[in-house]
This record gives sequence, structure tokens and C-alpha cells, in this order.
Amino acid sequence: MSLTLLEPAWLWGWLALPLLALVRTRVRVPGHLALRMALFALLFLALARPAWWSVDPREHAVLVVDASASIDASTRERAIAAVLDARDAFGDEIVEHVVWVGDTVGPSSRLAPEVTLAAATSPSTVLDAALRLIPTDARGSVTWITDGRATDAHFGAALAELQQRALPLHVVPLDAAALAPRIVAIRAPSRVRVGERATMELDVVGPGDALHVDVRAADAPIAGVDVALDAEAGTATFAWEPRDAGFVELVARCDGHELRTTIAVDDPLRVLYVGERVVGAQESLGRLLGRGFALEAGPASDAAPTPDLERYDLVVLDDVPASSLSPQRQSELATAVFERGLGLVVCGGESSFGPGGYRDSALDALLPVEAIQKEEKRDPSTTLVLIIDTSGSMGGERIQLAKEVARLAMARLLPHDKVGIVEFYGAKRWAAPIQPASNAIDLARALNRMDAGGGTVILPAIEEAFYGMQNVQTRYKHVLVLTDGGVESGSFEPLLRRMADEGITTSTVLIGPEAHSEFLVDLANWGKGRFYAVPDRFNLPEILLKQPTSSRLPAYKPGSFALTTRGGRGFWGDVDPKSAPAIAGYVETNARPGAETLIAIDGEGDPLLSTWIHGFGRVTAFTSEPTGPGTAPWRAWDGYGPLFARVFARTADEARSPFAFTLVRRGATLELTARRTRPGTVRPRAVRVDGANETELEFVALAPDVEVATLRASPDAQVRVMAGADGDARTTRLVSNARADERDELAVAARHAVDLRRLAAVTGGDVVDAAGLARYAPRAGGFAAPPRLVEWAPWVFALALALFVFDVFHRRRDRGATGVGA
Repeated sequence: MSLTLLEPAWLWGWLALPLLALVRTRVRVPGHLALRMALFALLFLALARPAWWSVDPREHAVLVVDASASIDASTRERAIAAVLDARDAFGDEIVEHVVWVGDTVGPSSRLAPEVTLAAATSPSTVLDAALRLIPTDARGSVTWITDGRATDAHFGAALAELQQRALPLHVVPLDAAALAPRIVAIRAPSRVRVGERATMELDVVGPGDALHVDVRAADAPIAGVDVALDAEAGTATFAWEPRDAGFVELVARCDGHELRTTIAVDDPLRVLYVGERVVGAQESLGRLLGRGFALEAGPASDAAPTPDLERYDLVVLDDVPASSLSPQRQSELATAVFERGLGLVVCGGESSFGPGGYRDSALDALLPVEAIQKEEKRDPSTTLVLIIDTSGSMGGERIQLAKEVARLAMARLLPHDKVGIVEFYGAKRWAAPIQPASNAIDLARALNRMDAGGGTVILPAIEEAFYGMQNVQTRYKHVLVLTDGGVESGSFEPLLRRMADEGITTSTVLIGPEAHSEFLVDLANWGKGRFYAVPDRFNLPEILLKQPTSSRLPAYKPGSFALTTRGGRGFWGDVDPKSAPAIAGYVETNARPGAETLIAIDGEGDPLLSTWIHGFGRVTAFTSEPTGPGTAPWRAWDGYGPLFARVFARTADEARSPFAFTLVRRGATLELTARRTRPGTVRPRAVRVDGANETELEFVALAPDVEVATLRASPDAQVRVMAGADGDARTTRLVSNARADERDELAVAARHAVDLRRLAAVTGGDVVDAAGLARYAPRAGGFAAPPRLVEWAPWVFALALALFVFDVFHRRRDRGATGVGA
């Protein structure tokens, strides 16, 4: 404490005090001058504003004693005795407050003042209570005597305040009592749907190496779980497939201990099934997928009314050709997937993808696979019979020209084609019978042996060629007559027309300098062939014997195809990907860039099961029939139904409510948070369900895409909520079980206890052994309050006023006694 004057210049007035002795008064009252001088001295002192700086030197130490049932009894008694000894040894100056946790001991008269908290150890409650006992502008410390077994983990704010105020948290670790077998919690996935196989987690504590837990739902057994224990705690999983939607209570029992918890089970996914090719496919697919999917038949053609896609989570196109859906319906489906997040599964065989005409349609752009249609160019087989005139008129250069044209014609044939050579010279004979065109050497030799000589009789040669082709099985049959035009007359027309009717065409080649032969032109016309003129070796024609064609190869490939699998548990769940058997048929496609291929054809790389995100929705393609011949080998596979159910559910996940909801409890306050999953203007809606009563909840915007509704409920009350969005029929169920944010203190294993040493380290506190507690003086920390200025001026003015009143009273009394006026 230090004294100061805020206006010291006023003290110069003290120099004028002696002047008061020079002022004469009519009556001299003993002591009056002294009183007057003292009065003015006080006035000048008050005007100088005397003051002092005051500092509070006290340190506020709070002792928190955990006397709850989780602490070993003997340890608890020793700790309490040590606390009493410490209080007696250091007194209130060091240990100012004691906070009791638990009802095992009552307050002691030796430890007043005191605060008694609830029976269980809640770190948030303990630290908050201790902090309230230390003034915000004072130094102090908190000493926590506990085993660290806590009922909640909500002490982050209190820990932050300790660090902000630089208050050390000293800890005195105690031995915890042995745990009895107890079920701690049953944890479910964030979403559980009826008919969907959910993986549940079961936490237990207790002595020994293992515990057995029986779990039931609605009085029906679900699972018997053996939980291995490590350091008094263990976790095991079990599978549960809810049969009904709603709020389902699960009951777990272990060695006489029972835990009841309620799980929110959502309605099955609503599926619009479109398919007509395979009879009974919808019923078969429904049985395959199970209770988690409610299939409704959709129109397979434009004749039926357009379905309201807003009502569905998933659309399945099963072997539906693109022609069955108008461009408008395809566009509506694409918009629902892209903008609303509707799930789409496209599958099938001979009527889908490439064979179904998907290429370049509105559906094609949605798919993670590219519909392809391969074509095969075919060179159809041909039989060619060369009828060569070797009469005398063909001598010299003409026979050589005929041979050259014959060679060019044979050169256009492929090995699968056939060739025969007939020569006529007054008679006819087969120079080379009909044989494969690959016998090039034999055919060349037959040509080389020909020489001109004899008469020209062509009709028998044509007849011979006609009869020779009767038993030949090729796509095309052609006769090529090479002559100089000097032939006999005869009934050529009926023969050539008959040959043409039977698919045997006849062409003619005029050999020699003549430019035209009316007779050979007629032969070509009757035989539906062509006429060629070869005047010399520089004008050799290109003989057209056949027209290559192309044909579509079947995109659906039957057979047995081994598979290559990819992906993790997100799509496969509990199904072993390596156990997938071969497929019996699929439609050949190409995976698009960015698509995730979960199953591919081994060796070929063709996708069988592919998926990707398209806008806000997911599209999955399965290039075979889910329940048709292609998946026949999968009928005996135990992963058949679970895989399809998992994939279909994942595909529909993006199509849930416009909001994602979470329900979080902290004590008596619950917050229902709605986070917008896609752009829009709809508002969230929710009601609290209490039996037959429903109470509408009011949401408040917390951020542009986040709204929160606050509920109040007793920590011992279960809270059930039904949430959704305005105009959306889908509903999300949420439940917060009683004291869901807390844990039974007697069900906390040592390895899950609060790390006391770390708490002390982050706050700058000490770790004290319980045996040395009686000798430990808690080290204080924090920031002392700044010195406080206390002014004396009001008190000095009051003293001057009192002195003035006394002076007036003193003068009046003396004057009355003497009878003399002032």
C-alpha cells in the first residue's frame, strides 16, 4: 500500500494558515483559532485528493475431493484423512475451499466452507465449480484428488479457462476400485434402415479375459457376443438386420447387468423399378434385395403416365431399351439425378447399353460406362468359274490377254473363295476343277497349259459351269466368260436367266481390238453381270466379283468369365470380394474416365459393375441381368444378395433428405442440427415425438446452410425426433437415449479414464502422491488483480465537516456561558 496525492498543488494553501491568527474576532473563545486552522488544513488536504494503492495479497486454493464409489474404499479413506490433515496444517489461508464429489462421506465441520456436488465424477461440473470459487482477479489453484474415472468429456471449456487465467491444476491420482461386469454402450451406425444389415458395436468392462453378452430386440434374440477384455475393457461387433421401421429397443445382458438402448430405424428405400423383358424380374429382385427396399413397378413405355420421381430414392432400369423411354422422360430422369440427387441403377443384358440403343441418348451421358457397338467387316465367300475361249481365233496376243485378265480376277479372291477353269475349243473341258483359291500354283499351271486351237462352241462350256456350281456353298457365285466374240448362236438367254435366278451371275470379257460386241453385252445382261472390253494389255479391267459387307457383332457376350474385384467396405460391406464367382454373360462396354469400377472381367478389363457421382446423384451400371441368365452362377453365392443390397443402398444415399440431421445432447439441452445437402430454398421441419403427442420444433438459421433447433429435456429422459424437409415425404428418425452424453462412472476402465498427468502438464500443475498430500502446500498461479486506487478525499471532507460542526457548537456554548456575542 502506498500513499499519493492526486492534486498536490492545493497543499500550498497550508502556508496561508498562519494568517488566520491575524484575523481579529469580537470574542475570544479558547481553542477557536486552533479549530479554524485545523478545519482549513483539512479542506486543503481534501482538495489535494489524498489516495492509496491497495493490493489483495490472498491466494485462493480450492481442494476437490473425489469420494465417489469408483474409488477403492481404503484409498478413499486415506485421501479424506490426508485432506483433513492438510486443512488443519495450513488453515484457511492456504486451503480456502473444499469441494466434495460423491455422497460416500458427508461434509466435515473441520472443512467449512464446503461445496458438495453430485455422486458421480463429472469433470466439467467439478472444474466449473472450482473456478467459480476463485475470483477472476485473484491468484489461486485447484487441486483435484481423483481416480480419473469420469462420466463425461465436456471439460474443454473449463480447461481452456484454467489455461487462460494461468491457474494450475494439481492432481492427486488415487487407485480405482475393481470393476464389476458391466455393459457400457451399444453403438449403431449413423443411419440404420429396415432390412439393412447394420454392424453394431458393443462396449463392456469387467474383470477377467472375456465376457459373454446376449442381445435381444423386441423379445427376439439377435446375437450372443463373446467380448475379449484387455485391461478391463473390450469391444466387439455383431450384425443386426431390423425387420421393422421405428424406434426399436435393444436389451443387452451380461452377468446380471442389463443395458437398454433405443435405435432409430428408418423406412426402407423406395425404388421405382422399370423393366419388362424378363418375366418376374421385379419380384426376384425384391427377394434378392430384402426388406430394405420397397419396389414399385414403373411404366416401361411412354403410354403410361409419368411417375413422380420426387417420391423415390432410387430408379432401376433393368434391361430397358432406350426406345422405351422418350427423350423427354430421359431428360427428366437426368435432371432428377443431377439436381436432386436421385439414385439411378442401370442394368441388363441384350436390351440395354449398346444393344439397347443407349449410345448418343440422354441416358448415355448419365452412365459411368460407354455403350459400344462393334462391327465386323466381312468379305463374303465367292465361287468363280473362268470360261476361257481357246479356239483358233484366240491365237497370238489374245490368249495371253485372256490369261492376264484371268490372273487379275483370281488375285481378288481370298483363300476361303473357290475357283474353277473351263476352256472351250469346239469342245469343253475343266482345265482346273472348282477348288480353293489358295491353290494358286495349280491354278497358274492350268492357265499356262492353255493354247489356242479349234472351234468356238461356248454354250456347252456355260452349261458345264452351271452344273459344276450346283453343290458349291458360297455367298456369291460368278461365271466370267473371256472370248473374242466369235461364238455360235444358241439358246443362251433361258440358260443365263435360270442361272441368275439361282444366284449365279455371268459377266463377259471381249478380248481383242474390237470395242463392242452386242452378243456379249446381251449375255451379261441376261446373266445380271457386267460387260468388259480388253483391247490390249494396257487396258486391263478391274473385275468386280463381290461387295464386302459389315455387320454388328453381338455386344452381349455369353460364356464363363472370371472376375477382378476392387473397392473397399464402402460398397462391399461384409462381403468378401475375392469370393465372387464367374459371370455367365455380360454386355461389353468401356468405363468412362472418373468412373469407379468395382468388378471387371478378368483379362478383358471390361467393366461389370461401375459407379460414379453425376451432379448431386450417383449412377451405377451393372452390365448383366441382376436376376437373369448372366448371374445364374451367383445364385449359390452367399454374397449375391448382400452385395446388390449394399450397392443399391450406396447409390441411393445421395438422394436422401435435402438436409442431414444430427441430434446432440449435453445435459438438459439438446441441439438438432440440419445441414443442407444441396442448394435449395426448402426449410427443415421436425417434431419431437412423445408417445402419441408430437411437438413441432422451431429452427433458427445458424449459418447459410445450417439451421439449429434447441430442445430442453431432463437428462434422464429419452428424446425421439422425426425430421425432414418441407414438401419432402422422406423422414429421418433420431433418438437421444437418457444420459447419452454421459457414462456410468463404474463402467469406465482405467485406460479410458482422464489422463490426469497430462491435465496437470497443460495447466502447469503438479502431480502429487496421495501419501504426501498432508505436507503439500498448493502452488498458486494466475494473474493478481491490479492495484486498486482508494481516495481519501471524501473521508477528509467528512472530517472537515465534522470539525466545522464541532467548532460551531463549541463557540455557541462558550458564548452562552459568557453572555458575549461573537
